Amino acid sequence: MKKFFGLTVIGFALILTSAFTIQAIINWKIDNEKAQVKFVMQAHGQELIGNFKGVKGDVNFDAADLGGSSFKVDVDVATINTGNDKRNGHLQAASWFDAANHPAINFTSTKITATADGYQAEGNLTAKGVTKPVVLPFKFTGDNATGTFVGSFKIIRSEYGIGKADAEVGDEVTINLEVPVTKQ
Repeated sequence: MKKFFGLTVIGFALILTSAFTIQAIINWKIDNEKAQVKFVMQAHGQELIGNFKGVKGDVNFDAADLGGSSFKVDVDVATINTGNDKRNGHLQAASWFDAANHPAINFTSTKITATADGYQAEGNLTAKGVTKPVVLPFKFTGDNATGTFVGSFKIIRSEYGIGKADAEVGDEVTINLEVPVTKQ
């Protein structure tokens, strides 16, 4: 009986230790200083390029365990930068991002799979209180200590209530991500 109890305790300890080891392998910390969410769209006959900083969240990624991998990331709307302070303020107003009431854009993955070109994360994007499913193709390069996620996808901004669709400002927005991480 003592031998059985001892083996049970050792087995439980190994399982518990393994669970923490696996978590340590896949948990990444976002480099908030370097992470960028860039956007490109048409506005008044020109290409408008801008970005958000303020990327934070939980990144759990292991190419060998995509079923256990997940992303839950927030982007601070107040960090929008188009190179024009007046435009930045206008985009934070209620008719666009409504930063006062919706200070963050959120992406939460529901499934991560491998593709021929890298990976894709299926999940929900929430902006201005509206949640829509999106597919985010991405690549990951790195080693055991650092890495970078790079991806690109498109949204229709009017579906999120961000501005109004009209002839002057394009409705389709390309979002490009570059998120450096370090292993925790």
